[in-house]
Parts: sequence; C-alpha cells; structure tokens
Amino acid sequence: MTKPTATQYINDLLRHLHLGSVVYYVGQLCDAWHMSRPGGSDATTFHLVCNGEAWIHMPDNGKAPTKMHVGDIAFFPHDAAHVFSAHPVIPQQPFDYSQPAPLDKQAPGAGLLCGQLRLPAHVRRLLLASFPDFMLIRPDRSPVGRQVRNLIQMMTEEATLNDLGVAAILDRLSDTLFLYVIRHTLHHDPSLSPLLAALADEHLRTAVTAFIDKPAETWTVERMASLTCQSRSVFSERFTQLVSMPPMEFVATWRMQMASAMLTDERANMLDVAMRCGYESEAAFRKAFKRITGITPGKIRSAEHSP
Repeated sequence: MTKPTATQYINDLLRHLHLGSVVYYVGQLCDAWHMSRPGGSDATTFHLVCNGEAWIHMPDNGKAPTKMHVGDIAFFPHDAAHVFSAHPVIPQQPFDYSQPAPLDKQAPGAGLLCGQLRLPAHVRRLLLASFPDFMLIRPDRSPVGRQVRNLIQMMTEEATLNDLGVAAILDRLSDTLFLYVIRHTLHHDPSLSPLLAALADEHLRTAVTAFIDKPAETWTVERMASLTCQSRSVFSERFTQLVSMPPMEFVATWRMQMASAMLTDERANMLDVAMRCGYESEAAFRKAFKRITGITPGKIRSAEHSP
C-alpha cells in the first residue's frame, strides 16, 4: 500500500476546513482616501486591488510602504495593524469610506475588495503559525497565477453586480482565494507549514506519519522519539524548533482537527469520536477539545446543523 505524501496530508487538513470567509468591504475610493485596520483580532484578513493602485503601510514594522497594483492581494495571516492609502504618505485628515461608490474600472482612484475569515485556534497553529505578518501575492509571479487571475476576474465582475446572491457568492469565492493563497505560499516556501516542515525532515517524518496514520493509539514523546532513534530530549527540541509547537501539543491539535471534521456528521457518536481521536472517555475528550479549540464539541455540532 502506497504511503500518503506530504501534500496528501495537507489536502486532508484543508478538505475538512470550514472557512466561513466574509467580504466586508467592496467599493471605489478616490481623492486622498485612506482606510485603516487596527489589527489584533483572531481574524485572517485580505485585500484585493480590483482596479487602480494603492499603498499599504504597516506602522509597527518600520518598513517603507508597499505599492499594490491591479490583481495584487495583501494577506495578513495574523491580522497585523495596517493602513491602505491612495499615496505613499498617509493623509492626516479623516476620510469617510463608509459609503463607497460601486466598483468602476473607468473611474479614478482604486477599487478594493476586503475580506476576512476566522479559523479555529488549533487550525491556525497547524496551518498559519509560521506565516509572516504580511504577504503580498502578485498573480503574475505566482505558480498559481493563472487560476488566481481567473478567480480575481470572477470576483471583480461579481462585485459590480446588484443581483441575487452576490454577497454569498463573494464569500464562497473568498474561501477559494484563501486556499489558492495557501497553495501559493507553500509552493514558495514549504517550511512555512509546520506539518510540511515535519514531514520533510528525515529525523521527524517517521514519527509524524506513524501518529497521523494511527491517531487513536497511545502516543507519548518517548514513543515518537524511539521511532526516530533519537533521545526524548533531542527529538522534542528538534520537533519544537521545526513545527513551532511541542510534540504532544501537535498530537492534541491534530486530533482536535480530526474531531472537528467528524463532528460535522450528525450521525457520529461522541464517544466513538473520542476513541478514534485517542481518548478513552467522553469526559476527557470534551475537556481536551475545549482546551485546544476554545469551544465545546457540542457547539461545533449545533453550529454545523443549525437551520
């Protein structure tokens, strides 16, 4: 039987994600416009330049502003504070962008589409923990450029419509855009994924794949280290350095992502889910789930099946 590849493990993680992207701003801005986001939330945010150009400022990093062109995507995995503006210098006077004009590529200024999504904390640790605070994706320089350009064109055209389902369609297209951003990023630098980093490392791969293939079994640092012929301390130190979390935190986090996916099936028995994730009792599972995800298993289930 062929062993799954690192890409297949990532695909399995992404396939069970419920992203819930929300586009919160679409509009044409002109004159000396600027808009700011204070950051600090648990959201992952993005901004798409539909037409014109814009400048992005990050006051906290001390770097020069970055110019964005049509089709560029600004991606903030950890919702770092930032300001968008029409010029490289942020105007001092306030600007009201609460009533934007419709997108119009023939109009002056810039057309922006802004969105966000809130991934569960345990998913952020598995997927985004090593991502930088700010990423600029230029489709013409991306290995997924053709697909992203087509998607951006679809989103831009949809955003100009006043038709049934526009908001819902933009939200779902934003889910797809996020997945392409993940693909672009991991093609560019696979080490940014804690999971890919572990699977690519010859000293960790055996232990990580053994756990992922049999998560219901009893796992300890000692057992994982023995599979790699390393001491407990050497294994733990290397794992934490590459994966950005200790081995047993990774084990618990991966199990909770599995559980979250299983709980979307209303036929799933809670005790069965617990045992398939390596817990001998429903009570222990519920406690661990709340500690790792911040919510109860029941809340996952009720949210998934609410009318």
